[in-house]
Amino acid sequence: MALLNLQTKLSLLSTICLVTALQLAQAAGVAEYGGIARVSFGLLAIVATCLSLLFLSLLALDPAPNDGVKSTLRHFLSATAAFLRGKTALSRLQKHWKNPRRAQDRLLRQILRENGDTEYGRRYRLRDIKDRDEFRARHPLTTYEHYRPFVEREMNGERNVMTRKFQSSYARTSGTTGHSKLIPRTNRLGRLESYLDILYAIVYMTNPDMGIIQKQLYHYVAPVVSRSKNGGYVESALTLRDIRRLYHATPPAGFGIHSYEVANYIHLLFALRDRNLDSICVLFLSTLESMMKQLSNWWEDIVHDIEFGTISEGLDLPDDIRSALTAELRGGDRQRALELRQQFVAGLDNILPRVWPKLRVILSSDNTGIWPKLREKYSRGITLVSGGYGCSEGFIIGIPIWDWEERPEMLFHPTSNFFEFIRLQKTHESQPETMFLDELEIGQEYEVVITQDCGLYRYRLGDIIRVTGFHDNCPSFRFLYRLGLMLNLRYEKIDQGVALQALQAAVDRWPGRVKLTEFAAAESTLLSETCTAFEKDEIMPYYLLFVELEFPSGNESCEEITQEHKALLDQELRDRNSDYERLRREGAIAPPRVHIVKPGAFEALKGHILANTSTTANQYKVPRKLRSENLVEFLLQQVM
Repeated sequence: MALLNLQTKLSLLSTICLVTALQLAQAAGVAEYGGIARVSFGLLAIVATCLSLLFLSLLALDPAPNDGVKSTLRHFLSATAAFLRGKTALSRLQKHWKNPRRAQDRLLRQILRENGDTEYGRRYRLRDIKDRDEFRARHPLTTYEHYRPFVEREMNGERNVMTRKFQSSYARTSGTTGHSKLIPRTNRLGRLESYLDILYAIVYMTNPDMGIIQKQLYHYVAPVVSRSKNGGYVESALTLRDIRRLYHATPPAGFGIHSYEVANYIHLLFALRDRNLDSICVLFLSTLESMMKQLSNWWEDIVHDIEFGTISEGLDLPDDIRSALTAELRGGDRQRALELRQQFVAGLDNILPRVWPKLRVILSSDNTGIWPKLREKYSRGITLVSGGYGCSEGFIIGIPIWDWEERPEMLFHPTSNFFEFIRLQKTHESQPETMFLDELEIGQEYEVVITQDCGLYRYRLGDIIRVTGFHDNCPSFRFLYRLGLMLNLRYEKIDQGVALQALQAAVDRWPGRVKLTEFAAAESTLLSETCTAFEKDEIMPYYLLFVELEFPSGNESCEEITQEHKALLDQELRDRNSDYERLRREGAIAPPRVHIVKPGAFEALKGHILANTSTTANQYKVPRKLRSENLVEFLLQQVM
């Protein structure tokens, strides 16, 4: 049996079970046997028939030929269970979407009841609060600094400070918009698994032609995890300490790698080994773009490893992980290596469906608007399914239930957090009035405020959403930007979306058919006199824009792009923001300084941030607004 491929094994097992079922059924009809024996034979015949049908079904689902029968069966059962759990959870959400106010009121009462007898709860008399209006009137809006001393006391071992339950995890935020925070969480892994089940169900319900037996490229880089004094884990919100899912192309040992580049290599190696891969899951599409750029340099080494069952000696891997992963390669697959080599030699244009004919879905969040470019370059015909909207503080906030390209909207998860909302026009106030979930208006923009069960009350996320409509009685919305990403030298408040639109419009008018790849911005008020970019003769503040471009093949020069071309950005910003236009007209803001950086500069920036901060590879997002002089200096060194 060991020399047979999986399809042959499943066919043989199905035949054996069917023959056994017929023999047992025949024995059940023999009068010489006693009644109990005949019933037993009949039951065994039913079991054998079911097993025969199961093996036949697995065969029809076209599993990977190099897998074993046991792992394929476990994969099928695990994936089926995840789908059923996710579908059940979605059914419950459908009921809540019909009456979100009732779901929200019930959640708030539960939170106040469970945490009312803590030190924090007694201080704010949470148990005495009767309804959401009283809660809104009596508890102030908060930010993380309000909770920092309570979190530190809990982490040092004090109990019953914020919650009665033990906080088993402290999610470290990425620090994209400021210093990292530590957000207490109970049952973090359980919540994460539950949400992954929901996404899994959404993927298969919106793409019914996918096969449940196929595997997924799940991108993950193991973050550094520590323990606080009270025994809780200090980790990222998406840390997977226990890889329980069996439908990832990467073996469990591959999820213990801390290096971003090495993890990318291993994920690509095992995913490319499986011709039947049907989905890719990355947290942000910028990660997939990085993997594709690395694949263009690595494919020969990866194909060699697939062919001979080796792992490149150039990878810095711990011995135990290397041994475990090498064993999973099972001596190599020369036929698959030949297929891949033929595809890569032909170039990387539309490479994803070429190397994975069954690939149907990329599950990810497009936080930079790069999906059209990626789809055209690497993945024409592949569907993008949104990974939803969440954060360390609120965990799961938005659920995407529609085809993302047709309807890029989400619905609020009404039992994950108690929601309030601040109108965009009032976000500058410290204690503005708020609205509840059932009071939102279509077309309006709001800052999201959450209350969750782990100790955060009326917590301002700083995230801005726009309400787009309703599904049943629950608002649908789009995530727009974070207030912390807003450029604001005076009072102009240019958000990330407007900055991107202006920059894209300017680059489209530059010579040389260049395309915008990445960008980041900083305010000159950040700079000290020792900074290379500091201009002592410039009195008025200005923006610094760092731009990475994609050049036509064979022409990686920006000599044709003059200062006049760069000045187009100033006009595009003036056309899009009336306050900026007025301030520029009055001379209160100087023109922006545009710096074109070398290709690969933002990949280098990523490596610099991962090496020098607590940000993990799984959390990393390009810092559109640079908040430290160190990062400005780093990008200045990358200028062409």
